[in-house]
Amino acid sequence: MERTKGLTNFHTHCDLDDGSGPMEEYVQSALSKGFSALGFSCHAPGALHDDWHMKKEDFPYYLEEIDRLRSLYRDRIELYIGLELDFIEDTEELSGAEYRGQVDYTIGSVHVMKHAKSEKYLSIDGPVDEFEMLLHDNFNGEMQRFAEHYFSLVERMMQLHAFDILGHCDLIKKRNGDHTYFDEQAPWYTRLGSHMLKVAKRNKVRIEVNTGGIARGAINEPYPSPRLMHECAELDIPLVLSSDAHQSSHIDFFFAQADDLLVQAGYRNLDVLQHGIWQSTSIV
Repeated sequence: MERTKGLTNFHTHCDLDDGSGPMEEYVQSALSKGFSALGFSCHAPGALHDDWHMKKEDFPYYLEEIDRLRSLYRDRIELYIGLELDFIEDTEELSGAEYRGQVDYTIGSVHVMKHAKSEKYLSIDGPVDEFEMLLHDNFNGEMQRFAEHYFSLVERMMQLHAFDILGHCDLIKKRNGDHTYFDEQAPWYTRLGSHMLKVAKRNKVRIEVNTGGIARGAINEPYPSPRLMHECAELDIPLVLSSDAHQSSHIDFFFAQADDLLVQAGYRNLDVLQHGIWQSTSIV
């Protein structure tokens, strides 16, 4: 479907975290594709010290570079600065929340769990061996328990913290692209997703439709699944379309197809940041 309004993306990484390429490269790509707004959302510095979060010493440059790009391209595109914050299960903190006052918006995400044997934080969407270590060592190989814990963390984050966008709300399925680990149509799994959406509704959470798992070849559908999109529509949950781009060519990856899925689910509008305010904008 051809969008009648300008494209936007508010989930964008770069070479300051686990993305590739400088921010200006993403801006130029956005301009070439007719974007009206672009927001950057590096993984925030904080409790997790690894190779995919921004370093604390790079944060001032992050702010300065966005200001420079805003000035340079101010007549052509709206640029926003955000951060992706991580929920930490044992402390229940939203890592990076201390930077919230310095950015335009935040994304709340669950990427990690604490590994029972090593007591290190391992990612559920990163290397397959980390996913399997969590599955076998934390949950004795029981995928239902693993998924239940994941969705409980997403729900707890929404109940405890304020943020602008819930990131990739069913990320637990990323390593299940070939259905190795569980049946995504199983009643126990669909029940977990439905319950999570009800918690989102009660807490007035905006959810992203995220195409990043498709761009990286892990899955063939967005987060959330089309089934969950229909449930979001029934609950009247506001959605925002995101590419979770880690390279500049992916800033609009699968957007036309995602728009079609959204219309099929019953959506006619998406939330966008426009003139500094979250607004509902037509996609048809």
